[in-house]
Amino acid sequence: MIAGSPPPGRGPSVLLPLAYLILASVAFLVAALGLPWIATELAGHYYHPHLLALTHTIALGWITLAIMGASYQLVPIVLERRIWSARLGRWQLVVLVVGVVGLVAHFWIGQWRGLLWAAGLIGLGALLHLLNIGRSLRRQGDAVQPLGRTLSAGGFVLGLAGLGLTVAFGLTLAANRLAGFLPIDPFTAVAAHFHLALLGWVAPMVVGVAARAYPMFLLAPESGGWQGRVQLWGLAIGAPVLAGSLLAGSARGMVAGAVAVAIALGVHAGCIVGMARGRRRPSLDWGLRFVLTGTAYLAPAIALGLGLVTRVVSGPHVALAYGVLALGGWVSLTIVGMMLKIVPFLVWYRVYAGRAGREPVPTLAQLTWPAMEQAAYLLLAGAPLALAVAVGVAIPVWICTAGTVLAGGAVAFAAALSHVLWHLVPSRAGRAAAAAGARA
Repeated sequence: MIAGSPPPGRGPSVLLPLAYLILASVAFLVAALGLPWIATELAGHYYHPHLLALTHTIALGWITLAIMGASYQLVPIVLERRIWSARLGRWQLVVLVVGVVGLVAHFWIGQWRGLLWAAGLIGLGALLHLLNIGRSLRRQGDAVQPLGRTLSAGGFVLGLAGLGLTVAFGLTLAANRLAGFLPIDPFTAVAAHFHLALLGWVAPMVVGVAARAYPMFLLAPESGGWQGRVQLWGLAIGAPVLAGSLLAGSARGMVAGAVAVAIALGVHAGCIVGMARGRRRPSLDWGLRFVLTGTAYLAPAIALGLGLVTRVVSGPHVALAYGVLALGGWVSLTIVGMMLKIVPFLVWYRVYAGRAGREPVPTLAQLTWPAMEQAAYLLLAGAPLALAVAVGVAIPVWICTAGTVLAGGAVAFAAALSHVLWHLVPSRAGRAAAAAGARA
């Protein structure tokens, strides 16, 4: 068994997480290619139909699908729990994709009445995910360790709760956009929804995965103890306090929630730095470089976020720059790095695991395309920072230039993944195995 493969009988077919990850990558590519074309809109206010469409393409199509797909691979490995229903996971993907496409399309054309059915499908897909992963996390007879004693388990559980709250709030906003039954400012509602998604759903999942997966990839000791408790409690308290205070207009509550989150994510970043320094892995591949670079984006994102809640800086352009640093820098680069680690494992396990020991097969490294991964890193690593600066000063030419660089990086990333996925084609797998035999 290779590292990163599920224990026998615990994991679903690798095609299930692969389907999520492939479709998430398509959404990332679409969003990145669209950036240069909406440079003028990005220089304006963030509450614009095209920007709402772009944000939901990234948040739902890219980030949420990627996290869900990774969950179906990592729950059996990281938490040592069997996935409850692979069939439910497949239906969930269909429902989510239809819902995301419908939501993004209606945002783009500014037709608000179509939002409700699309948001309803996304809510149904999220409910199916909560049911499937929730049942998977229950104690089972083959579990190796108690679930509640790990930072990873806490992150997963907290993230699932955040997903439920985020989707419920999103459905409420969609209904309110048509019926107008809540007297809330739309800008405030968008800010609260964004932070509930980012800090209630995405951040705990990243923290949970990082606690086990990063040490495995870096060959480094795991972090835990008080550091794990600070991360979990900081997010558990800070995210709802910040979102609720935004809705209530409480300046003190916003500051308190933001400080709690900043401490939690600061400790998280410190743990990652400690893993990198204490690693036994002699060199870093491009996937790990992406992960560590994504973590580095936490510093400017936290600083700008604190500046916004304390009124040191303000305005829609600064808020948009903050969103770029958080979603485009920290989260997206982290997911890109994790995909470059997970997808080759999945493909090797699907195509070559059954042949290993009986005939020559390619190594895991031979499935990848390091030159293209390097190109993706050189283009993507600094692009979110450049884009954040460009939207912060609201200069369309700068935004178009930074967006073009980011789009080029997304194309290189897609090419690197496609090179790995090509091994799923039987003829390509046969040639790769023959080449491995010749080298042997």
